[in-house]
Amino acid sequence: MKTFLLLFLLLSDCKTAITPTDNTIVYVCESSNGKKYHLNPNCKGLRNCSHRIVKLTLGEAKRRGKTLCHWEK
Repeated sequence: MKTFLLLFLLLSDCKTAITPTDNTIVYVCESSNGKKYHLNPNCKGLRNCSHRIVKLTLGEAKRRGKTLCHWEK
């Protein structure tokens, strides 16, 4: 049972149950190579960001060409 719980927690690190709207706050790595947005500020996908992490609305992130991080799908 402990193994199952640990596995569940590791695999659900970034999963979110919210339905985002254009006004939802998302997080992006402010670098020239950043292509993803993150619903969770603690997502694994942001761990490698060596630049500043900024908050944007989902609508603005999409206008900038960002797509949802694969860890959060």
